[in-house]
Amino acid sequence: MPIPQEKTNVAVQQNTPDVMGQVAKQRTPAKRMETIDILAQALAGTDQNPVMMNNALAKLVQTDPKFRIMRANNSLFGYYNLGDGTVEVMLETADNPRDLVDSVKQFAAAMKKSGFKKGKFQMENPQLPKVLQMAGLNAKIQSMPTVDGQQQMVAVVEV
Repeated sequence: MPIPQEKTNVAVQQNTPDVMGQVAKQRTPAKRMETIDILAQALAGTDQNPVMMNNALAKLVQTDPKFRIMRANNSLFGYYNLGDGTVEVMLETADNPRDLVDSVKQFAAAMKKSGFKKGKFQMENPQLPKVLQMAGLNAKIQSMPTVDGQQQMVAVVEV
């Protein structure tokens, strides 16, 4: 009985996805964005103006010694020192999910090094607890009253 022969004239598929190219693209760090561009992307779809937000944050940093901003990758963490080892955190980001997890890790490490013990993240995105968990932080969700009497959800983490 004859041995089956391989077909050597098999055509290579023309529309195959470049898997290795996609993996390399995902592992490449994001290009560093300007602060105003981060705010523009983070505020897209809202009625907030990124230039006005940038100016308001800059003025707040200059006038209130308890308010600071930290940048990690393409994320901005605005935090207010409540004075008891706790910070209230506002996050604006243009990071992809993988880089956002890294940004949260960097922020948590900086907070720990600075002597803070607890952070209260404003929950504007329901995916925030998952991101915090992926960054190695245990988030407890709480409802807090706002100035206008409404309720706001916050994710409380210990660093």
